[in-house]
Amino acid sequence: KLAFEYALRSNSENIIWALISTESGLHKWIADMVESDGDSFTFTWGDPDHEHETRRATIVELVKNSHIRLRWDDDEDEEAYWEIRMVKSDLTNDYLLEITDFALAEDVESLRDIWDQNYEELHRNTGL
Repeated sequence: KLAFEYALRSNSENIIWALISTESGLHKWIADMVESDGDSFTFTWGDPDHEHETRRATIVELVKNSHIRLRWDDDEDEEAYWEIRMVKSDLTNDYLLEITDFALAEDVESLRDIWDQNYEELHRNTGL
């Protein structure tokens, strides 16, 4: 179980919530294409017409303006999930994203790189 924290330049609860809980928000920083069908999201990386990867995640828990917890449908570890939590900083009054994810010991660095890249993409696309 791993935890990552990223500072955002926003104190808008609605903007942050939309970025972590909607297909249009997740598309801005998690995957090239995101589709929702109620209790799950389908994430696609790469060109859907050519070489690409697609994974589906089911919402395990969703608390509005707090966090979303998802589980990859193809994950063999029943305990594994990934969670994006929005937390308001008492110091800056801006929001932080707290990410919880799971990886094998040999995959920790690559998972950290993925979340760092996601955060950079979020910053590039939204300025937050």
